[in-house]
Amino acid sequence: MTDFKQVFEKMRSALPLETGNYPYVCARVKAKKRLLLSSDVYMRYLRMGITGIARSIGEGQYAEEVLALGTKYSGVDLIEMATRNNLAKVFTQILEFSEGHLRTMISRYLDRWDVWNIKSILRGKFCDASNEEIWETVIPAGSFTTEFLHTLLEKETVDEIVEGLEGTIYWESLKQVEEEVKESGSLAPFEDALAHRYYSFLLEAVPPTTEPNLRFRHFLQREIDSINLKTLLRVRFEEAKLERDVFIAGGLEIPKADLTGMIDMPLDQLETKLKRTSYDLVLTPLLKDIEEKGLTDAVRALEKFILMWASKYSHIHPLSILPVMDYFARKEREVENIRIIARGKHEDLSTDVIKELLVI
Repeated sequence: MTDFKQVFEKMRSALPLETGNYPYVCARVKAKKRLLLSSDVYMRYLRMGITGIARSIGEGQYAEEVLALGTKYSGVDLIEMATRNNLAKVFTQILEFSEGHLRTMISRYLDRWDVWNIKSILRGKFCDASNEEIWETVIPAGSFTTEFLHTLLEKETVDEIVEGLEGTIYWESLKQVEEEVKESGSLAPFEDALAHRYYSFLLEAVPPTTEPNLRFRHFLQREIDSINLKTLLRVRFEEAKLERDVFIAGGLEIPKADLTGMIDMPLDQLETKLKRTSYDLVLTPLLKDIEEKGLTDAVRALEKFILMWASKYSHIHPLSILPVMDYFARKEREVENIRIIARGKHEDLSTDVIKELLVI
């Protein structure tokens, strides 16, 4: 009986059939997408003060969060906490009204917030931040419950946090690099291990059994390409020497095996390498200016490219997981854009500098 069940499950996973309430979820997501801020609103925020921005978001989709937090926070802190809490609420809502394999894929995708939260708690403990300070960076939008995150937060040391993750998909990966963390005095090996495990686990949940699933898988693989390219450019820019495995396996166009050799590659050879990929027009015009201008333009260009790709295929496959992913990506970007504007104004950055940091 067990053998038959295993064979049946294997056959079913190979068939181009997806379970899930796609019409309902996509309709709900479409309605939420209409609430996203337009570029005109960002331009208006650039001309406003922090108090005005807080008042404006409190009159729209962030009203509930602004009202709930208004007695405890103000200014830029209120804006950051309200947008953070709203993102967690909205993503959790979408997960809760999804069903079948659609729910599985959405859940695996949202587990990136578990990774975010583990990193936030580890960093906070490593830097001796207070539990309240650490909690303000946590975004409970993944699989971990608020109660479990609070349990991790109550741990006294980094080692205890790692042990607290026993039973999760991340524990074994963290244990494998534990000695490396102790020897280096850095959390970077932990953070790299978390990213590697997250993407390998996520890709397992997205078999290319249908055209929309294949495109979703390509979206995730392009995301991996983007992360790896950012890492590559950062290592080149800082002229750093790699002492560990920093690149993530599973990219779409740039194999992990090629990336290490691209670090010390002369610029003209790197440009030739990129010409064989769809990232050529995105990055090649910016490479020569990185030494002088830094990485901001290149990072922003990659993020825009990923957003455009997600949007394109969400319109081609309107009753699939792609519109959901497109919304998630755009909602994350909205929260980040609002944070950049608010934090930029708090730090007295010029309007032009803040505008250059936005991805619209």
